[in-house]
Amino acid sequence: MHDPYNAFTLGGDVYIDGARQGPLAGLTFAAKDVFDVAGYVTGAGNPDWRRLAEPARQTAWAVSALLESGARLVGKTHTDELTRGIFGDNSHYGTPENPRAPGHVPGGSSSGSAVAVAGGLADMALGTDTAGSTRVPASFCGVFGLRPTLGVVPMDGVLGQSNTFDTVGLLAADPDVLARMGEVLLRKKVADQRPARAVVLEDTLEAADPEVAAVIEAALPRIAEAVAPVTRGVRISPVPLSDWIEPQNAIQGREAWETFGDWINRSNPRFGFEVADNFLRGSRVANRTLSAARGFRLRARRWVLDALEGHAVLVLPTTPVTAPPVQSPRSVMWDIRSRIISLTAIAGMAGCPQISLPLCNVNGRPVGLSLIGPRGGDSLLLAAARRIGKA
Repeated sequence: MHDPYNAFTLGGDVYIDGARQGPLAGLTFAAKDVFDVAGYVTGAGNPDWRRLAEPARQTAWAVSALLESGARLVGKTHTDELTRGIFGDNSHYGTPENPRAPGHVPGGSSSGSAVAVAGGLADMALGTDTAGSTRVPASFCGVFGLRPTLGVVPMDGVLGQSNTFDTVGLLAADPDVLARMGEVLLRKKVADQRPARAVVLEDTLEAADPEVAAVIEAALPRIAEAVAPVTRGVRISPVPLSDWIEPQNAIQGREAWETFGDWINRSNPRFGFEVADNFLRGSRVANRTLSAARGFRLRARRWVLDALEGHAVLVLPTTPVTAPPVQSPRSVMWDIRSRIISLTAIAGMAGCPQISLPLCNVNGRPVGLSLIGPRGGDSLLLAAARRIGKA
């Protein structure tokens, strides 16, 4: 396998031809190493998980759907350990190299999938998204990335961590390819539909680095031309966006511990520092804290749905920063992680679809502009991306 960017896993040389005919015939795809492929071990970014796992008996629904539509699987891609990261680094297998921002992290946990697409090693790729694991690498690597409506794409055969946040993620360098992939996985045609307006979330611009906010502002005329008239002056939240971080971390962390805690206690696996820290924090989330976080999520969902009323989409930076340099201090990365989650939690809390569009860059490094749509509005976002690609 030609892999100059370390996108694919060791033993990730999984080549499976798709059906001879279908809407994706002639296209290639990669799959994050949390998607089961019958006869192969799902490694999940951790050597102890790989060592103890049995080969999968069945292939994940999403992988099968792409194969049956004619696409060819060309490999399994790197992920942060058990998907518990957001920068794409892995202390066991190394960090995939960001083709669009050399020397900077690719974003995670669907790091290898985004890198495979950005580096031209696959036409499209499957990832997952819990707190931004598809949207963040899409932003950092300068590709299109969709987090679908929660539950709309089956997670059968996918190793998740937090069942009230986990979704399959879609990545592609070309918006038409992403739309065709979406039609297969959503089981729905992408019609050329438009929202009534595109609502700029002012508090998300304030949360971003000034240079990121500036390039998002500069891209708004393109949104107005290709998507919908732009409306200004809307704030998504009556509380600071920083207040969204703790509820997101509490629910996700506790659910991830409930998913993996027994295995961790039984197997005492080797983890990188940040992954171990995330699991420990999750194990210590008290029931009272969890209940309060879930109450916050109900309020946050209403704020988002109110902002989307009248057939709107929401406009925001995908990430508040461009990709940080590889080997940045952990204290710096922890602060950046929290700032990222303050933006990615918006769609996640509401269960809404979000698409990251590679429209902007700062000093040569990509940063995504995102659209959030109403639940079930995935096709609306894919149609918008398609029009932007043609503009």
